[in-house]
Amino acid sequence: MIEWIKSNHEMISIAISGAMLIVWIGYLQILVRSYVRQTRPKILINRGGGATLDAPCLVSNMSSDAIYVQSIIVVLETADERRMCPVTELDGIEEWEEPTDLNLRTRQGPLDAGKVRNMGTFRGIIEHALRASSQTPELGTDQWERLKRFDVRVIATYGSEDLPVGANRWFKLSWEGGNATMRPETADTVQIRSHRERRKIAKMLNAEVQE
Repeated sequence: MIEWIKSNHEMISIAISGAMLIVWIGYLQILVRSYVRQTRPKILINRGGGATLDAPCLVSNMSSDAIYVQSIIVVLETADERRMCPVTELDGIEEWEEPTDLNLRTRQGPLDAGKVRNMGTFRGIIEHALRASSQTPELGTDQWERLKRFDVRVIATYGSEDLPVGANRWFKLSWEGGNATMRPETADTVQIRSHRERRKIAKMLNAEVQE
């Protein structure tokens, strides 16, 4: 056995070096994945205070660093159409005592890690979107009761990232006696992280600025 080891020591040394290299590559992959998981952005969209439309829309920043909320976009869906509208800036009709920590009439602004911001009630957000996307500013009951579901999308800047990041969450509406209750369609907020989706968001923001 000793003689065999002596005669094959170079091959054994190469095999040991290869095994050590595989182990270190495995450790490196674990470290990289852990770092990416800890540093990637995570934005949560939740409802607070019940399931009615008067519940506040809460946006939480669960990233490791601060984000800057650039835009809030709402998608309204009925049985036969879909409307998309930014609701970042308050339109003057919306009632909101303290829109942000800075007391500005906008939903954009910095949001520190681990912090949550009240973006106003879901009713106010949907009314804003209906006014902005309709030819007539009046909000009839028929417009409300035609709504089946809606999506809230948050677009933000994160750290030194060149492309914006984002998140969205769909809510389903159930109508009974002219009153609506809502429930999220997914257990968690969907994170927008792929480069293709983020490039699409960047184009959307540029189009919004040019309007």
